[in-house]
Parts: sequence; C-alpha cells; structure tokens
Amino acid sequence: MRQDLVLRSLLAGFALAVAPAVLVYYLAAGPMVWLATGTLVAASGLVVAYSADEPGDRDEPSPTAKTNCPDCGARVPVDDATCEYCGTDLDG
Repeated sequence: MRQDLVLRSLLAGFALAVAPAVLVYYLAAGPMVWLATGTLVAASGLVVAYSADEPGDRDEPSPTAKTNCPDCGARVPVDDATCEYCGTDLDG
C-alpha cells in the first residue's frame, strides 16, 4: 500500500513538473505545431477506431437456444430432455 502511494506521488510530481514545460513549448511553437499535433492525434484516433475488432468478428460459439423449465424456471437448452437443476421431464 505504501509503494502505491509513493508511485502516485511520483507520477503526480512528474506531471506537475512536465505539464508547464509542454504548455510553454506549444504556446511558443505557434499555430503550425498546433495544427500538426491536432492532425496527428486525430489520425491516430481514426486508425485505432477503424482497426479495432468489430463485435461480430470474434470466433465465439453461437449461444444455444434455451427455454425456461416449466417447474423451476431455470434456463435450459431446448434439446435437453430433463431440467439439469430440478430434474423435471421437459419432453412431455
């Protein structure tokens, strides 16, 4: 727990030390650097967004069709003959 506090303090101190320097650099650099930085950030965001996997692209097994047990209400596969929770016959 103590190491966690030390790490957070170091990161906060580093951020407080570096942030003003970065701000001064960008203010002094001028609009061309601002434009270039914005373009790079936007382009990298687009690359990440379009290269991310679509939810339907994964090779996951399709979920089996399920129904509710008439006795206990548990979700069981349609193909099962008996409820795996209460043992009720599902065929009849």
